[in-house]
Amino acid sequence: MLERNLTLESGRLTLRPFSDDDYPAAREMFLDPKIFATYMIPDFPDEEAIKKLFTSFKNASLKPEHFVYAISDENGFVGFLNYTTKNGDEIEIGYAISSRHWGKGYATEAFKAAIGELFRIGYRKIRAGHFQENPASRRVMEKAGLTPIELVETISYRGSDHVVNYLEIVRK
Repeated sequence: MLERNLTLESGRLTLRPFSDDDYPAAREMFLDPKIFATYMIPDFPDEEAIKKLFTSFKNASLKPEHFVYAISDENGFVGFLNYTTKNGDEIEIGYAISSRHWGKGYATEAFKAAIGELFRIGYRKIRAGHFQENPASRRVMEKAGLTPIELVETISYRGSDHVVNYLEIVRK
């Protein structure tokens, strides 16, 4: 595998390492019920737990071996993208865009930039999953070139069972 670029540019967005300046907007996202309805964010017993999650994202985003990016537009932080698992030349990624920025095409744009970088550095297969009750996320994945696969699983999250459908794209 080649080393990933720590910063990616795509049209309106920059995918880059997290900075301390991102904390207020990331904190808002971590506590947004619209976000944790669609992205698996833990419950936070206190402010320190929020800071700990943010710091883990920030530290990982600075390490080339991790695929973690803050996503920003010209006004600052709008979301993040990260890998959830990787195995050889296969990787699963997830993403979250602040609900203030939904409907602008940011998720698709960031996802496409990530796919390009993942293929460039040597990944062959990229997978992502979405809660079945979140068809908007599925549309983002399809617009980025992923296609549905037969992998479906049920996970428990925040006291409910959720069916997760997976899509993938394979480098030709």
